Amino acid sequence: MMHQPTFRGCPLLPAALFTAIVSLAAATAVGAAPDRREPVHPGLTRAAFQAAKGTIEPVAGATAAEGHNGAFGDAAANSDFYDVLRCDLDLALDPVALTVDGAVAMVFAARRSGLRDIICDLRTTLTVAGIDHLSGSLPFAHAGDTLTITLPAALADGQIDSFTVRYGGRPLLPAHNRGLMFRDRVPDINRPWETVPLIASMSQPAYGQSWWPCKDKPGDKFLVSMAMTVPDTLVAVSNGTLLGVEPAGAGLARWRWREAYPIAAYLVSVAVGNYTLLRSECLTTGGTAVPLRNWVFPEDAVDAAVEFAPLCEMMDLAEARFGPYPFVGEKYGHAEFIWPGAMEHQTVTSIGSVALDGDGSGAWLVMHELGHQWFGNSLTPRTWADIWLNEGFATYSEALWTEHTDGSAAYLAHMAGSRYEAEWEQQGPVHDPMPVFPGRVIYDKGAWILHMLRGRMGDTAFFDLLEEWGSSGGRPGGTVTTEEFIALASGRAGEDLGPFLWPYLTSVELPRIDARFDVQDGDAGPGTRLRVALSQHQQPLFDNIYPIRVTTTGGTQDVSLRLTGALASGVFEFTAPVSEVRLDPDHWLLWRLVLEGEVGEGLRVVYPNPSNGDPVVLRYWLDVAASGRLSVYDARGLLVAARDLTDGVAGLNELEWQANAGDGSRLPSGVYWATMEFNGRRSVRKFTLVH
Repeated sequence: MMHQPTFRGCPLLPAALFTAIVSLAAATAVGAAPDRREPVHPGLTRAAFQAAKGTIEPVAGATAAEGHNGAFGDAAANSDFYDVLRCDLDLALDPVALTVDGAVAMVFAARRSGLRDIICDLRTTLTVAGIDHLSGSLPFAHAGDTLTITLPAALADGQIDSFTVRYGGRPLLPAHNRGLMFRDRVPDINRPWETVPLIASMSQPAYGQSWWPCKDKPGDKFLVSMAMTVPDTLVAVSNGTLLGVEPAGAGLARWRWREAYPIAAYLVSVAVGNYTLLRSECLTTGGTAVPLRNWVFPEDAVDAAVEFAPLCEMMDLAEARFGPYPFVGEKYGHAEFIWPGAMEHQTVTSIGSVALDGDGSGAWLVMHELGHQWFGNSLTPRTWADIWLNEGFATYSEALWTEHTDGSAAYLAHMAGSRYEAEWEQQGPVHDPMPVFPGRVIYDKGAWILHMLRGRMGDTAFFDLLEEWGSSGGRPGGTVTTEEFIALASGRAGEDLGPFLWPYLTSVELPRIDARFDVQDGDAGPGTRLRVALSQHQQPLFDNIYPIRVTTTGGTQDVSLRLTGALASGVFEFTAPVSEVRLDPDHWLLWRLVLEGEVGEGLRVVYPNPSNGDPVVLRYWLDVAASGRLSVYDARGLLVAARDLTDGVAGLNELEWQANAGDGSRLPSGVYWATMEFNGRRSVRKFTLVH
């Protein structure tokens, strides 16, 4: 949608000859796209989350199915006192009894002297049969989804030890479509009585503990092996490399896998079904040989082959942009499961049947999950606060695939069409969201932050940054933070990008911009000088460089203006008369155009309205720092409260008022008018008190 605001200033050209256009495709939300992301969970504040950690009762605001905080990335307190080095899972999965029985051997190193109690995460719906140690059986306590194992002696800092947890039972789903899912699927709708078992895991963010004893935090990565004993009519798929399949007697088979690269608990995968294997080999332009292995339901094999056909080309693009495939020597592929989306399990994405339509429509999802092999799997967030480093980067991979296949115009259209500002504002900030998956904001706004960073840095520096970041999975632990990314980006850009990126990451606000264009006589003659004034009307203030496209009778020229404070202005000379001005025409920035009545000095809004007075917040704008006066009148026009305003700064200001009269008494319920006076200008807003 295009919007032509009233031209402000003193244009020297007749209005019919001059058009000042602000592109609102970059300033308004586009209609909602199909819901293809994570569901929206109820909100929870950081303080409430911290208060609830380690409790047995469900967190306030969580649904009953979410139980013990899994949606919020919860894990046992005090589990950071050791590093997990290796986990060896040996599981028997019974698709009839819907049970898991087996053992998990954990090798770990103490992170502090005197460590004796090892704290693991394991839902109390599973039963621990015993803990084996070189010294014999170990005592343990299992309560509140926390498994506490007491070692025979305290460890020194850095000392390595191990134990094996024997456990079993029927894992209950901690939330809908989460945990270890036992399903009976119908391969042929014409024969609904003929079902085939399917067992699949989905553990993000903290649902691994619902089916195996682990340290259910993303910041501790370890090596893993997986042995699964299942009916010999089924195929069992997991991370890394297949070591072998052996008969296990009584119609069973034991599949053994090993992941040679560090992995987080939520990425450990189980996928068991009557799979058909689609095999191919990919040799990238960079010379990396990647075996492509896709396990799909037999009836979906033809359609799946279509959806996976561009996978090697996608791998080539990913290597060109992000660096070498991070799991060299291991496969990449998919295991089909029944789920509304996909999950980026390391080296073997679990992909929902809904994405395998056979018409190529699932390409965006295939590219998204491939991007996760770099962003999320190789580079894992140290804490869930940085989940946008997973989802924002993977979502941006979709845009890069669009650019690769359809060109730069399609890329820009893709980004312009993935704006959901109304949803983002409701879902909270990109950085440190609560719950971990609040909705689209960490995906699409996360991708937009990268898009804006590309516009700020330019293609060469930006893609050098992506490659350096994506290739840095070998750093100790393979975990990353937003601060580390911003530091690396700042080094590549030659400027501190914190003031640019942090407001977008931590605030639900977007810049609300007032743009004023004034054409004057310039050095080259009438109408050749353009004065631009930009102001932003929100808190926090953003540091943006706004692209401006100026069309003259001699052609088009791009200029820019940096706005870091409340106001910025610039003067630009051209060799021919200016006929049109467009702010951010290619949509490189997230911002909104302020509406009529939102600009100018004075009182902007009183909220909440109606209010109970605890407190009333008055938001006002000043062009320059100034002193003024607030007056409040009741419905009879009588002055009931007043105060001097002496600390107003240029830009947006907020004042909290406890709805008290001049004598300190509480004002009664009713209708009131707030009046502010600055520099001889008076502004009024009506509001209601309801006690």
